[in-house]
Amino acid sequence: MPEPKNDRLEPAEARRPSLRELEILRTLIALGKTTAAAAKLNISQPAVSRAIAQLEERTGLVLFRRESGRLLATAEALALHQEAEPIFQTLERLERARWRPTDREANLRIASPPTLAHHFLNRMLARFSVEEPTTRVHLEIGSGIDVTTKVADGDTDLGLIDAGANHAGVRFIPFRLGEAHVMLLKSSPLYRKEVFEPKDFHDLPLIALVRRFNSRIMLDRLFLGANVTPRILIEVSTSAAAYDFVRAGAGLSIANPFPIAFRGDPDVGFRPFRPVVPYETSFVLPAMTPPTPVARRFIDFVRRLQEEDGYTTALRES
Repeated sequence: MPEPKNDRLEPAEARRPSLRELEILRTLIALGKTTAAAAKLNISQPAVSRAIAQLEERTGLVLFRRESGRLLATAEALALHQEAEPIFQTLERLERARWRPTDREANLRIASPPTLAHHFLNRMLARFSVEEPTTRVHLEIGSGIDVTTKVADGDTDLGLIDAGANHAGVRFIPFRLGEAHVMLLKSSPLYRKEVFEPKDFHDLPLIALVRRFNSRIMLDRLFLGANVTPRILIEVSTSAAAYDFVRAGAGLSIANPFPIAFRGDPDVGFRPFRPVVPYETSFVLPAMTPPTPVARRFIDFVRRLQEEDGYTTALRES
């Protein structure tokens, strides 16, 4: 007589979730319903339920609670999902690498904050497309944090940012160095000043970047050290927005002249600010993998052909 089948898991198996179970957990957390998860994974709803039950048995954890007809992931489920997520991100990067087109049909996936994109990058990409007409460009515009994260996650090949960022998954290659300048109307009596210092800003209307930027933090410290309180009229998240307010006569701003100076506006000018507040505009690349051939060519293209603006230093060598 055959031995009865033992469906219980061995101790070693109980501690080892399968990749498929983790995938189902990931999908169910994202969608919140077994029917939606089943449709997404092209399996049956009972198969989803069985996989979660099996995973709970393996781990000894309660992974979901039902509330108002919807499954809610427990803290234990979210912690397990967080631990497993790098596995799926790695698999997705490998899949993208597998289907990467040949260099002859190259794609350049690039990301940038809006000011850099609209006042510098778009023009460089247009010129690059003339030089490489068979290269297809995909441009994403987002915050500096978004750009850094996309490069680290492999969602884009190359980024450009003009603000400091820390991320273990990327490396930075500077291509432009600058210093803070005061941006103001040339018609203003203040434009006659050759250099501005913190003491000059007492009660002046200031268009300031929001506090998440390192340059704003440095400026706040300089004003505090000089016992000066500027009248912050408007806070903005891009230097392009600051430029628009300055041009409209709302006040002054302290910003990186790059790339705003490329607008060549006859009504808006720049004056140096002291002490120096440095800016570094950089390419963003994955930390652990070399750049794609087309990304490398675009980096070299920008270094070679980027224009001078009279305020910042273009770095032309790697």
